[in-house]
Amino acid sequence: MLQEGVCDTVMTLSAGQLRRELREAGIANAAINAVWPEWWSAEAKDSLSATAELTYTVARRLGLSPSALFDGSPQFLWHDSTKFKNLGTATDRHQAILASFGTAVGRCALNATPTAVFPSVTSAQSVRNAILEQARFVDVTELLKFCWAMGIPVIQLRVFPLQQKHMQAMTVKVEGRYAILLGYESEYYARVAYILAHEIGHILLGHLEYSDNLLDMDDPLTADDPDGEEVEADRSALVLLTGRDDPQVIADTESYKASQLAQAAMAAADQERIEPGVLALCLGHATGRWLETYGALKIIAPGAQLVGNQINQLAASQFDWEALSLANRDYLMQVMGLTDYA
Repeated sequence: MLQEGVCDTVMTLSAGQLRRELREAGIANAAINAVWPEWWSAEAKDSLSATAELTYTVARRLGLSPSALFDGSPQFLWHDSTKFKNLGTATDRHQAILASFGTAVGRCALNATPTAVFPSVTSAQSVRNAILEQARFVDVTELLKFCWAMGIPVIQLRVFPLQQKHMQAMTVKVEGRYAILLGYESEYYARVAYILAHEIGHILLGHLEYSDNLLDMDDPLTADDPDGEEVEADRSALVLLTGRDDPQVIADTESYKASQLAQAAMAAADQERIEPGVLALCLGHATGRWLETYGALKIIAPGAQLVGNQINQLAASQFDWEALSLANRDYLMQVMGLTDYA
């Protein structure tokens, strides 16, 4: 914490003023609460150094310029160094808030992740081949193992800086290392596997070579006019999951039920070396028959799961929590919705 007297000549914000500025900037109360330091107390409000440190801490955790906050004009630090994909209706302010918050979280996650050497040259097919040497399919579990082995932390965000606008996923790069933040949450492994494979695709294809971050705002599968990199990342994801960049999964009948789709996907899975839920999703994408597709995902083992919880439990077991300060441990736990990191 700053020493008393350091801020005598610097304008300080009271806790109430700081909260008001952040809300006026468009940041949701849930995010403000999550980044609010645990050490703050009613007694601290009478200390100039404590109130200044409060502003610095909250600014860092949201990806804001502390000096701009003191001036009463929040400035988001990571907007210009972020690639935005599938923007939908997101405004410039929404983009700036999400990019800055995600970057701050990703940097914290990387600080808690043991370093591993990421291969300089690789491909989706080579990753798939390596996984299939010891696994039946490339599924979300195997993709998570790959990421952590490469020193790429993967977490499910439980706190968002905007009241309504959530992001699909974000990849953060810091000094050649990567972190993946999942925003969209599904209760089906296959659906999460595609999102994660898409972000891995961006990394493998070098899409962050000249950017610090890449943020997929909306679902790449439903984008109206995806750019070239999104098409490449989608194809890479499909190669990871199916072995082909344009898998042709078709039904042998025009009329089928969810139970029939589930049975057919499970029957074909071992021969095709494709996880049955992924096969069902491929057919759903080809036909647009999502009612039957999601009905099949409920039947295909293990059915609906708390996938985000499982992702964060794995992350909690992989993080080196001792590498973080107590304050940053609390911060990372808050945004992951954890109550204990042990």
